Amino acid sequence: MEILKAIGLFFAGIIGGLYAANVGGGALISFPLLLLTGLPTASAIATQRLAAVILEGGAALKFYRTKNLNLKLGIFLGIAAAAGSLLGSKILISINERHLNLIIGILLFFITIFILFKDRFGIKEIKLSKIHFAQLFIFTFLLGIYGGFFGAGFGIFIMMLLVFFGLTYIKGAAIGRLVGFFMSITAAIVFANSGLINYLYGLSLGFGFAVGGWIGIGYAIKKGEGFVKGLLVIVVIMSILKLISGFFNIKII
Repeated sequence: MEILKAIGLFFAGIIGGLYAANVGGGALISFPLLLLTGLPTASAIATQRLAAVILEGGAALKFYRTKNLNLKLGIFLGIAAAAGSLLGSKILISINERHLNLIIGILLFFITIFILFKDRFGIKEIKLSKIHFAQLFIFTFLLGIYGGFFGAGFGIFIMMLLVFFGLTYIKGAAIGRLVGFFMSITAAIVFANSGLINYLYGLSLGFGFAVGGWIGIGYAIKKGEGFVKGLLVIVVIMSILKLISGFFNIKII
């Protein structure tokens, strides 16, 4: 029975990885699936982090090989995310989970509006200054805290942050994957030391993610900015529905 569940997670990972490696949000699919296997919530979160290590690492490598990854910026922000993740994976967030879902869902709604009309705001790719680097480091650290504690939607948030600071969608996706790798591996180490990870499920889901992500990134690079932007909007809308429905205890997705 455990093997059948692991195989199911592998194929689910392939589907999720097709978009998650580009714009994030894989946990919004994999986390509920891990709960359906019978894992406790804490173990599901921990197992998801292990799977994310494989997804993010494979995706970052793919972007690097296609020369779309700013390695220095990715490592710089990755350190911030790792520090935040270390803190987030060791603390409990005081906000009730239902309320947290509602807050994040509302934020995603307004950010989606920003993405759709970004060009009208006159925001274009810019050369980052020292102030921009400092701001990005702080915001990434804060996102890392959330990522270490729960993580669902982290990839979406980090990509939106990078796009907000003027990076293109492709470059934002590439850096976001490397940052996600640093965040995920830090949290996974903490969770592993606590004995919370189901390695069979985590590795099965993770390798499925890697396969789907490798295919999805290649397709996205060929299609260009418009494809990634459209994909991001779709995933964000799905995330909003998932989070809001969770607040009202309604199963929409």
